Amino acid sequence: MNELIRFALVAYFPRDGDLPGLAELGVDEKIVSLRREATGLFWLGLVAAAVLFQLSPILTVRRPWPAVLLTEEQLDRHAHLLSSHPTYLVRQILVLLKLVGGLFWAQSAEVRASIALPAYPVDPGTRRTEPLIARPVLALRTPTEPLLQLGRREEQRGRGRDHDHHHAIDAEAR
Repeated sequence: MNELIRFALVAYFPRDGDLPGLAELGVDEKIVSLRREATGLFWLGLVAAAVLFQLSPILTVRRPWPAVLLTEEQLDRHAHLLSSHPTYLVRQILVLLKLVGGLFWAQSAEVRASIALPAYPVDPGTRRTEPLIARPVLALRTPTEPLLQLGRREEQRGRGRDHDHHHAIDAEAR
């Protein structure tokens, strides 16, 4: 199951320019740790999302084989189209994959440094039990150029706020 989940997570977070992809950030250890700490229901949902991701290229890129056999370009298109599928339930189950992958990717010191954020401290492996936890003081900041470039590349690929809005309108019209 770990390999199935790994494949889907890596598909959603590939390398993009100077930003490392999830495959380069020790995702295997993170999945093992997540499995150990997750509830059974959460893990079941993650597995179901990974299975859906593998079996649904016929719905998105019109290929009757599993996602593992898609080309890199087809896989990227499959991930995007599945995440913007007109059926809410399909989009919702994939939120688990994107949530977990996003957490794994964004906690990486390399990714945080590339967008001018400080690295997180080492996880102490304990749970906070104080009745009131002080909020950290956050400094105002502006987006960095690498982050803006990533957003521009996504818009060039036909993704983003305007594309998704028009896509939703087209789906409602059908």
